[in-house]
Amino acid sequence: MSWVFGALAVTLGIVFLWGLFAPRSQWRTLSAWMVSHPNANEPGGAAYAWRRFISGLGIIGLLAVAGAPWMASIVNPPRPGVPPTTIEQMWGSPAPHFVDRIIDGLTAAPTGLVEAPILGAQDFDDGLPLYVRLLPSFSLLGNADVPGYVGSQASPGFSAEGSASLMVNVRGPLLCIPRQVVVIESETTVQIGVYYGLPDQPSGVTPDHVAGCPAAGVVTSSVLVPVSLSTPLGDRIVQDLTGAPVPVIYLIE
Repeated sequence: MSWVFGALAVTLGIVFLWGLFAPRSQWRTLSAWMVSHPNANEPGGAAYAWRRFISGLGIIGLLAVAGAPWMASIVNPPRPGVPPTTIEQMWGSPAPHFVDRIIDGLTAAPTGLVEAPILGAQDFDDGLPLYVRLLPSFSLLGNADVPGYVGSQASPGFSAEGSASLMVNVRGPLLCIPRQVVVIESETTVQIGVYYGLPDQPSGVTPDHVAGCPAAGVVTSSVLVPVSLSTPLGDRIVQDLTGAPVPVIYLIE
């Protein structure tokens, strides 16, 4: 509907300008037909002056309405958004949670689970980045030790990230958990797959992970998964299990 108001404003502007600069021409065009003898009934100078005054007020009103948004932006400029944190600059928003587990990678893809997309990888052969220790640990509805959760807890005095030299970022279904990690190393590549599923059920019945954890789910969570390698990553390329390269996320100090 904005075009309707724009057209109306342009039309009124033309009428007001016409009345301001040529009130006699405007009267003869718009009003003279209503009297039987236009020349004998033409308004006097005071009437034309009053028409000019009304037209001037109309132009001022149109200018005020048109300029109100511009003045508002000058008086109250939009406030800049909150800048992303260093972690969000690396991994996106919201900031990921850390899978604080020691993981023994499989060498083949498991069945019955859902593969999560790997969005990026970061190696720390030169030492563990400090920010990793500040990340919140992954939990499912506040439970950080869900039955079926991948890997195992580190022994007292040790940390999961301390035994890893690589992290991968994945997004998985919100109500599911990482259950398995596949790591296939060669001289030139490191292929990684992260698989999600439902928690183990108290009844012992195996849940339908594929139906319960749709890969195309709308609501997901971002996690960083530590990966232990047999040798430092070095110049090897990180790939997913299809051989597609995984983007390298460089550390921001």
